[in-house]
Formats: sequence, structure tokens, C-alpha cells
Amino acid sequence: MKTLRYLLATAVVLLFLLLLVITGMAGDTLLSLWDRLQTAPWYISSLFAFILLVFSSASAVILWKLLRPVKKSGIQKENIDESSLQQRIEKAEETGIDIESAKVELGKLGLRRQTGKLYIALAGTISTGKSSLINSLLPNAQARSEVTGGTTRETIEYHWITPSGDEVIVIDMPGFQDAGNHGLSEAARTEAIRAHLVIYLCNADLTRQQLNELKLLADLNKPLILALNKTDWYSNEERRQILDQLRERTKEIKDIAVVAISTKAEKKLVIKHPDGTETTEIRSIAPDIGELARALQRRIDRDPERLEQLRDSAVFTLAARTLDEAELRQRIEQGQSLVRNHTRSAVIGAMAAISPGTDILIQGALGISLVKSLCSLYEVPVSQLEIDRLLKLGQSRLNRHLALIMAVLGNAMKAFPGIGTLAGGTLHAVTYGMIFDALGRSLNETLSSRGELATLPTINRFTENLGDQLEKRTGDILRLVMEAKEKQEK
Repeated sequence: MKTLRYLLATAVVLLFLLLLVITGMAGDTLLSLWDRLQTAPWYISSLFAFILLVFSSASAVILWKLLRPVKKSGIQKENIDESSLQQRIEKAEETGIDIESAKVELGKLGLRRQTGKLYIALAGTISTGKSSLINSLLPNAQARSEVTGGTTRETIEYHWITPSGDEVIVIDMPGFQDAGNHGLSEAARTEAIRAHLVIYLCNADLTRQQLNELKLLADLNKPLILALNKTDWYSNEERRQILDQLRERTKEIKDIAVVAISTKAEKKLVIKHPDGTETTEIRSIAPDIGELARALQRRIDRDPERLEQLRDSAVFTLAARTLDEAELRQRIEQGQSLVRNHTRSAVIGAMAAISPGTDILIQGALGISLVKSLCSLYEVPVSQLEIDRLLKLGQSRLNRHLALIMAVLGNAMKAFPGIGTLAGGTLHAVTYGMIFDALGRSLNETLSSRGELATLPTINRFTENLGDQLEKRTGDILRLVMEAKEKQEK
């Protein structure tokens, strides 16, 4: 250990001496160059200065490009307007895509435009006080508010006239996290998209789910008011700390205001009497929602036209999404039809074969056609190299299980009267059909979920389909085989 330290010390000394020598030589060179420039003609000095300036500028530019902070480029979102959306709906209708959901959204938007009223969605997780806030804004509305969470089971609209005279529709929605509301969570999000702005209630620091919900709304350019409710639970210092935490966690959301409210209308008081006894009284207290009302009024007065534009844009995005989903459903159905057609072709081709070959997928033109057809349907570019890789990997998996697959299929076929006594070509045809059916369905599922040709996930799914669906799909494939036999006999 001591020897190592001596070696390191020696290396440091030598390095110091080397740097000293280099510094001396560089200084000597610079001084010599300076002396020569002093005695050289002016144009030589000027040329040298110009060259030095050019090299210095070029070096500075290169260093700046290398070291400058890289800006994160956000995903460019398609700008959807009403005209382009209508054109897309017309085009989708011509191709047989279900456009009803998109037309419903635009119809609801038209009705709300006619009313000229401001629509505010009241959102939040269960038991954050949405119904109590409705009671505070509209004492005669009689919105239900119970101790058990999730009492609001449907979307309810309430009419409210603000202190400045603006007519507002407040939409009370089911809690996002209500486990008993299967399917209503998406409905709540959709209604929030249809509104001009959203009041989002919480009663403490945000959970991860709540923050995700806020970001989802912000991604749709939805103006937000985050209201901390039940502030009567906390001391002034605790309330200040929670509000600071909420502002810190939502600082990346552009159009959001954070306010504090209390919608509790009753308070339990314990009264001590002179004789030492205690009694409990329930006293009414005025809700404290002034900060929310002021924030809401500021948002209305700031730019009402902008609120309309943001609401319309969000609805257009929602309608476009319903078209995307309808288009995807149609593609899945068309993909299933393509798989069935290729499976039928594989069965017919196999009927003439004496025994199944070892190149079921690798060299089969039908396998290439299947992959190309499905990729074309989903508008996914694909090269021959990618197709070959997919089929080779599929062939590799298939080789391990081919004998087992044929054995399982042979047993399964015995359950169908008359089939088990047919020639061995029937088994081979069923095997070919089962392979193409499993491959096609796997690729169709992967393309629909990922939007790209993901080789390994497709092959993993292919292996699962072969293992799990053999007996279940045998009947369908056998029917194709029998149809092919009947055509051959005719």
C-alpha cells in the first residue's frame, strides 16, 4: 500500500512538471508571435487578427451547439377544427365506419352553444364534498350528501346565477375513483371535456391518481380551478402548507387556480356547564366559498370567447377520438376477415399436400401475403426483411411444438364423428389452418394495440394462441376443411 502511494505521488509530480513545461513553451511561443506581429506590416497583423477572429467565432458556435441545453420537444398535436372534423366524418361514413358517437358529440355541442350558458364540471374523488358544494351554491338544489362515499351515481345538472348575473350550469359528476361505479369513470371524464372549465375538489394533498386526472384535463387545454375543501379540518398553518404543496405539484399546469373553501354547514360543539356537565350541540355555520366564487368570476370575465374556443376544441378532440375508436374497430373486424380468408387458403393448399412441410411459415408465399395484408390494413410500413424476421422467429417457435400440436389436434378431432376416420391429409390441413389462424390473430391483435409491427410480442402471442386455443378453435378449422373437401369432390 505504501509503494502505491509513492507511485501516485511521483505521477502527480511528473504531471505537474509536464504541465509547467507545456505552459512555458506556450508562453514563449505567444511572446515570440507578439514580438513578430509588432514589427510586421499592418496588413499582416490585420490578416492574423481576422483569422484568429474567424477561428474563435467558429469554435464558440460549435461549443454552443454542443453544450446548449436541449429543449424537450412536445408531441405535435393535430389541430382539429369543426370543418376538418366534418370532412372526416363524411369520409368515414362513406367507408362504413360508425360515426354515430361523433355526431352525438357535435349535436350536444350545438345545443350548448344555443343556450349561451357557461358549463362547469364539478369533479373530484369520492367524499371530497362535491354535493356539499352544490348545496352551498344552491341551497334549494337538494343534492344528496351522505357520510358513505360515492353517493352521486349519475351526472346531474344544476342551474346557478353568479353574483354578477352570469347563468351557469354546474354539472355534478360521479367520483373518478368510486369502485362501485364501473364504467362511469370514463363518463365523468367525458363530461368534463364537454364543459367550459372544471372545478376539481380535494381535501388534502393530491394523490397520484388525482394528479393524473388533473394532467389529463390540462392536456385538453381545460381551464381548471383546484379547490381545497374541508379547510375547517386544519389550522391556519396547516392550510397554508397544504396550499403551497398543491401549487408546487401543479406548477406545470398552465391554466389552473388553487383556492381554499369549506362547504361544511354544521359544526359539533361541546359545551361545558358550571356544574361540570357537558352537552353537545349542532350549530349551523356559513360555508366559506368566497375564494372559489371570486376565482370563477375572474375566469369568466377574463376572456369568455377564449372559454368557448377551448371548450369547442376539447369537444372536437373527443369526437375525433370516437372516430379513431370506430375506425380501429372496423380495422379489427377487417383484419379478422383477412385472417379467415388466408386460413381458408392455407387449408385448401394443404389438402393437396401429402405431409406437412418444414417451411410452413418461412418460405410460404401465403404467410408473406398475410403479414403484408394486415400491415397494409393498419397503414404500417413493413419491409421484406421485417417480414422474414417475423416468419423465421415464428417457424423457430413452431418447430418446438409442431409434433405436440398435431397430437393434440388428432385427439381433438376424435370428438367429431367421422373426422377421425378420414385420411391423414385432414390432420395436416387442420394443422396448417390452425397455424395461420393463430399467426393472423396474433398479428391483428398486436397491430391494433401497438400500431406497429412488434415482432417479439406478436410471436409471444402466437405461441400463446397455439397453446391455449387448440381445442377451442379446432371446430372452426375443421369446418373450413370440410368445406374445402366438398368443393374438391364437386
